[in-house]
Amino acid sequence: MIENRKAKHDFEILERFIAGIVLLGAEVKSINQGKVSLKDSFISLKNKEVFWKNGHMTIPNYVTMDRPEEKRDRKLLLTKKEIRKLTSEVEKYFVKEKNIKWRLLLLKV
Repeated sequence: MIENRKAKHDFEILERFIAGIVLLGAEVKSINQGKVSLKDSFISLKNKEVFWKNGHMTIPNYVTMDRPEEKRDRKLLLTKKEIRKLTSEVEKYFVKEKNIKWRLLLLKV
């Protein structure tokens, strides 16, 4: 599992979520090899969908055909209930004041 250890020290963890992620073929290999950077990446909610943005995956050099962008938006797979929960928490805190899983942390500064 790829983890942002710095977030545990800099933020208060309010809740954890496990999410699937939509990947292209070579990206699975990148994750298995640990060639993923979470630095400066974030989760974005848009039109009742959740995306991992600004994350970087180093694609192996031997991949030549259908090579995905290393830094592209990737859709995260959560249930409708989880998306509603995330949306309501984000609004509460910020507006008013293949089987690869991702653990999302709802953080408070």
